[in-house]
Amino acid sequence: MSLVRRRGVLVLLVVLGALIVVVTASRTWLTGSVDDVVLGARSVAATGADAAGGVVALALVVVAGAIASATAGTRARVVALVLTALAVLAGIASVARVLLDPDAVLGPIAAAAAGRTGSLEIQSRANAWPWVSLVGFLLAGLALVGLARVRRAAPGLSSRYEAPGRPPESDWDQLSAGGDPTDAGPAPRT
Repeated sequence: MSLVRRRGVLVLLVVLGALIVVVTASRTWLTGSVDDVVLGARSVAATGADAAGGVVALALVVVAGAIASATAGTRARVVALVLTALAVLAGIASVARVLLDPDAVLGPIAAAAAGRTGSLEIQSRANAWPWVSLVGFLLAGLALVGLARVRRAAPGLSSRYEAPGRPPESDWDQLSAGGDPTDAGPAPRT
């Protein structure tokens, strides 16, 4: 089995993609300048968390969904994969919104910084951090595709972890059946 097709490696790739998003969200994504009659010329900047408000939460949802899809049964696995894929798509859309129209994103942030409502006329540009965040979401999405293609059901522990010659029965099951799980039998004679 190829290293990239292993469930654990794929989950780690999803976590890595989400970690990239979380780290880049604290960096400055947008910078711009506003020339307002009342405020005068002023520079404005916004971090990823300000510009694309939900990216950190979406990254955490992606991690939780990947772990759930790797450990759950068949039905829960499908639900987790679908919801996680939706979170990845929402994250990509949120970052794409910042990249496609930075003026529309930074205008309301500049207005709020000036104590106003609405949006200010602004000239802004996005730097490399939103692109890196987009790569993080894409990496997580590709790893999720790999998780969807891995064997359908999460395997349980193999029988090698069972005690030899004894049926696998928990202490609780033995108590329910009226047995004493602490009874080891008669003491050995010396």
